[in-house]
Order: sequence, then structure tokens, then C-alpha cells
Amino acid sequence: MDATVAPRMIADYEVVRPLGEGNHGHYFVARPPARLGLDEEFVTLKVFGDRVAEQAYDRGVRELRAFAAVRSEYLVRVYDAVLEDTFVYATEHFPLGTLAAPARPLAREEALAALEHAARAAHALHEAGMAHGDINPTNIWLAEQADGTVGGRLSDLGLTRFLTPGNTMTGMGRPSSVEFTDPDILAGAVPSRRTEVWSLGATAHRALSGAGLYGELPDTQPLLAIRRVLAKPAEIDPGLDEPDAALVRDCLAAGEARLTTAEQVADRIAQLPR
Repeated sequence: MDATVAPRMIADYEVVRPLGEGNHGHYFVARPPARLGLDEEFVTLKVFGDRVAEQAYDRGVRELRAFAAVRSEYLVRVYDAVLEDTFVYATEHFPLGTLAAPARPLAREEALAALEHAARAAHALHEAGMAHGDINPTNIWLAEQADGTVGGRLSDLGLTRFLTPGNTMTGMGRPSSVEFTDPDILAGAVPSRRTEVWSLGATAHRALSGAGLYGELPDTQPLLAIRRVLAKPAEIDPGLDEPDAALVRDCLAAGEARLTTAEQVADRIAQLPR
């Protein structure tokens, strides 16, 4: 599917416009069908790029239901999932975009709020016995709060490990997304509290410095991206303010020096200078 061309309909959703391409698929703004009984005029549709078998679809729906059942104001609400050759699901829509591609420049306090809220959402998932599996700036949506400030919502549970479990590279998303992947995952570990603290640190580094921990990884050469990550340690940008750099170091640290929960990460972000 071409992310720049919107079909008129996807299942029974009226497509308004494309939002672009993310890990594993394409996003569209759409009007929801009446059967959902939603007050919202628009939803965001994610359409996975690979064909999905019915058994994998059933597993994906179970994961989305579990995600939707977690009590956190900082998790994106999931409305629906359908099987149309590939896996399609609908969530609430955020016109401000994502931390990776905001609709307007963000003030520092807005970026920090989005990061803090994403970490609190990750902690809620962990407390419910779930790992997100794909924490990175493209999965942190920017939400206007009731008081007019901007916060964050964590979305896009890493479903690809269930929908296409035999495809290792697809399971990690775009080649450049390995920037946000704990090297332990590349070595065969499964997503956990510990690996997601690493991902939160890498996400904070990108959001606050504008730079990657490994420089800019090639987005069209997955093997080269992985080799670069495995060949050199992550490097914190020297231009990052020391309080920010200390947070990132504590998220990436080896052994017991690493922060142990996403809640600790959120609390540290809340204490950073605005």
C-alpha cells in the first residue's frame, strides 16, 4: 500500500487522508463507522504491511484487548480491529502528531511531558504483566490536555512479534528503529521492564538532543544498521545538558546500575529542569 495515496475505504472506515508510514505499516485518518457508536469525528487507522493469517489475527486481537484493559490515562484508546487481508486497527486520533513528527515545533516542557507520560504508560503495562515491545518516538502521540497543555500517549503495542513471529527484522520495524532497541533484544532477549527502560532512555535521548545514540542509521539497509549497533556502544550526545545526559546514562546502564522500572524513569523526567 502506498502511504501517500489514501484509498476511499478501508473495511467500513471512510478514509480522509494518509498520515504516513510507521513501523510495520501505514497510518490513515478516517471517519469511524456508526456501528462503533463513537462521538469522535476521526480515528487513526493502522494498516499492517504484511498479510496476516486468521490465527495470527486472533492473537493480535487478544493482545489489543489486553492492552485496552490496562488502566492508564496515558495509553492510546483502541476502538476496533478488523482483518482485511492484513491486520487493521483503529485508535483515537491526535492531530498534534507524534514525538517523532509533531505537527508543530515542541517546547522543551511539552517534549518532557510526552516522555514522562509514555514512561508512566509503559509502567502501567508492566504492572499488568505486559511488555510494549516497540517504544520509540513514533509510538508516542501528542495529546492536548484538558488544561490546554500538551502531554503524551503511548500507542502501537509491538504486535508484529505475534502477527509475523518468524520475521525477525519486521519484528523490529524499520532498520533505524534499532536505535531504540536494547542490544540484549538483538542478542535474543524478550521485551521486559529492563529492556524497555533502555528504550525509554534512547527515546528521551533522541527527543531531547535530536541525535541518535549511534548517529543516523541507514533506513534502507537493515543489516548495516544492526551491524553498526552491535559494533559500537551507544554514545550520548555531548551537547545534551548534564541532567538529561544523566537520565539517559541511568536508563542505558549495565547491570544493577540501570533504573529498574519505567515509573522511576517517569519520576526522573518529571524532575528535569524545564
